[in-house]
Amino acid sequence: MSDGAPSPGDPLSSLRAQLAATHPACTVRWIARTGSTNADLLAEARSGQLDGPALLVTAQQTAGRGRQGRVWADDARTSVLCSVAWPFPPQHDIRALSLAVGVWLAQALHALGAASVRLKWPNDLLLPGAGPWRKLGGVLVEMADTASARWAVIGFGINLRTPPGVPQAAGLDAAGLSLDRGQVLTALAPALLAGLQGGARQRDAALAQWNALHAWAGLAVSVQDRGQTQFSGTALGLAPDGALRVQTPQGERRVLSADVSLRLTATTAADTAK
Repeated sequence: MSDGAPSPGDPLSSLRAQLAATHPACTVRWIARTGSTNADLLAEARSGQLDGPALLVTAQQTAGRGRQGRVWADDARTSVLCSVAWPFPPQHDIRALSLAVGVWLAQALHALGAASVRLKWPNDLLLPGAGPWRKLGGVLVEMADTASARWAVIGFGINLRTPPGVPQAAGLDAAGLSLDRGQVLTALAPALLAGLQGGARQRDAALAQWNALHAWAGLAVSVQDRGQTQFSGTALGLAPDGALRVQTPQGERRVLSADVSLRLTATTAADTAK
C-alpha cells in the first residue's frame, strides 16, 4: 500500500474537474510517494476496497516495476507515474489490453504535439533519436479477480524529461514539449478512460490501428527468452489476437507470450545509428 499521505501540492485539480464531467464514477487520488501504484490498486481490488474505476497518481515510486519485474526508475520530478483500476465482468479476456492502451496513449501524445511517438510490441512507447529508437514510456497491465469482477490494473510511466546518462531513454522534451505532470495527465487519463469505457469495440478499433504506429515494422529483430535468442526474422505487424508476426527464413512465426523480449538485431541497430 502507499506510504505517503496526499500531497498538499495536488497537481490534479484540472484533471479532477474534467473527469467529474466525463467520468464521474472514477475516483482520482494523488500521493507524493508510494512503492508502486499498480501494487496499491491490486491490493485494494483484492480486498474489496474498490467499487468503481480508480486513478492513482504519484510523484515517486520506490518499487515501480515494468514487464517481467523490471524496475521503472524515476527521480520524483521527471516522470508521469500512475495506474488505473478498471472493473470488467468475471473471466473477461484482457490479453490484448496493453496493446490497445498503447494506441490510446500514443494518440493522446500525438494530440499534445508529440507526433513522432510510436509503439514497440508489446508495451513500449518510443521516440526517434539520432540513433535507434528510444524509450519514452511503458505500460504494465496486471489482473485481480474477485467474485464480482475481473479488475485490470493498468500502470503507465512517461518520461517528461530525458533522463541524463541513459542513452536508450527519451523524454517529451526530446519531442520539443515542455509540459508538467498535470498537463500530460489531463490529456492521457481521459483518453485511456474513454477507451476502456468503449469496451470491446474501442479495444478492437485500437488494435486495428496498432500497425500504423509500429516503430519496428520491416526491421530485423530477435525474439529472446531470458537473454537467449529463440529465433530471428523481420517484424511484420500485429495479428488480430495481439500476437506479433515475424517473418523468418522458415516461414512466418507468431509471438504471443509476454514473457519474451523483442530486440533489434545488431545489424539493424547499427544501421539506424548511421
